[in-house]
Amino acid sequence: MSIGSMHRVERHQPQLTAVARAIQPTPTLVITGAVVLLMAVSQLAITSSFFSQGTLSTLTPLIGILVLVAIGQAFVISTGGIDLSLPATMTVVGAIVLKQSEGQDGGLVGALIVCAGACVVIGLVNGVLVEGLGLNSLVATLAVGQLVLGCTQLYRGAVPPVQQVPGSLGAWATADVGGISFILLASVVLAVLTTFFLHRMVVGRRLVAGSTAERAAVLSGIRAPLYRVAAYVVAALVYGVGGVLASGQTGTPDLTLGEPYLLTSVVAVVLGGAVLTGGRISPIATLMGAVFIAVLDFDLRVQGLSAGARLIAQGAVLVLGLALIHVIRHRAEISRALRRLAA
Repeated sequence: MSIGSMHRVERHQPQLTAVARAIQPTPTLVITGAVVLLMAVSQLAITSSFFSQGTLSTLTPLIGILVLVAIGQAFVISTGGIDLSLPATMTVVGAIVLKQSEGQDGGLVGALIVCAGACVVIGLVNGVLVEGLGLNSLVATLAVGQLVLGCTQLYRGAVPPVQQVPGSLGAWATADVGGISFILLASVVLAVLTTFFLHRMVVGRRLVAGSTAERAAVLSGIRAPLYRVAAYVVAALVYGVGGVLASGQTGTPDLTLGEPYLLTSVVAVVLGGAVLTGGRISPIATLMGAVFIAVLDFDLRVQGLSAGARLIAQGAVLVLGLALIHVIRHRAEISRALRRLAA
């Protein structure tokens, strides 16, 4: 090779390195590609009417609610915990909407205020138990969830006097544009706003710092434990929003309102690239993870699989997602180890 050719190669080397870095697989890129592939399979192999208005009007509200609660769960997972009180929080919100509003539009605002207060209390109790007293997040939030569920049963009664949510809530929760639910559109907006909050606002960046490097954050003057408690409160409020919308979607919320969202919310966050030991989260990637798990569940239902089979599939996706995220994050170390084995 001539000297001139060598110089040209050296000049282009930084550009090639930048291009290679830009196309490296990231969790967001991987899950987005997986969603596109799954949707193509759904249309071509599962049902030819996947993108029809009827299918979208049924599926998109479920995706929207899952996106909402998954973003809430992501806040907790960013601290290194998992919030098992999610189903109970959604369920108590549904009970409050029914009882406080008495099925009337005029009582809806008051019911929503009570819902917000209940969610703040639940989030504070979770945060204080986990971050203040140092209890294990799984044990603490499970215990809180059981307490909330028991209180919900007592509050609601065996047969609630009102069976239907206010008509305005039901109308909004079931509204759509061309088959795309308002709930999904609202959840996309929330994901964008959450991304802006975490990366552009001082409070959001401090929350991220307190979650990813708590000791360094404390040394720099950030009150990391306070921000981590706040993550539980924010999560509970988001679950509450999901519970209100799920109540409007079903029309008659019962004591199982929040059950379908516990495992699926965790799977969605993991598919979005989050690490269960804590760290940075990506609301947009979490949104795509929620879309993936919701579409997968829809496909399994269309195929006639039982609830047990769908749970097995969700668990398998969780394990595979954790393994894939580990490979993506540690691909350099894995590559070096494989080269040493091959040498």
